[in-house]
Amino acid sequence: MRRLQVFFPLSILLLSGCSSTGYKVTYNTLPEAASVICNGKNEGYSPVTLNYSPDENTKNSGVMKTVPCTAIWSSGARKDFGNIWDLNKFPNGVMQTLQRPDVDGYSQDAEFALRVQQLKQQKSAADSAAFQRSLDSLNRQIRDMTPKTTFTNCNGTYGGVNCTSTTY
Repeated sequence: MRRLQVFFPLSILLLSGCSSTGYKVTYNTLPEAASVICNGKNEGYSPVTLNYSPDENTKNSGVMKTVPCTAIWSSGARKDFGNIWDLNKFPNGVMQTLQRPDVDGYSQDAEFALRVQQLKQQKSAADSAAFQRSLDSLNRQIRDMTPKTTFTNCNGTYGGVNCTSTTY
């Protein structure tokens, strides 16, 4: 029962942070880890998912136009993403993957992609450890706040009554 008391509020918190509405466009590249620049703003290293909110007219037309986005690899190679999406063909979102242009610097970009992937894995492991520490702390707080129960067991002996108490 106590596990449910911890799990239920925690699951609500986690699920509420993961949901979002709108139309998702994932900008991906090969190799990954190109900077995704949209309308002059750096959105991070590919793959990057952005959430757009089409208005009713856009939904009715079935076509959505997003801000222009460009992939820029560490070597300086660059390529533009498309920005017109068929909402009827891809009603739940879309992923566009750009192949790096065939210019000098591929090995630099591939090496950088590997380093970014390693950093993401390290961050994920650190986030998991931090989450586990938070969960352990929350469980300790709940355990400390739970009222204690004392059981007393008494046995009759030839010389009187012998009692022992145990607190849980």
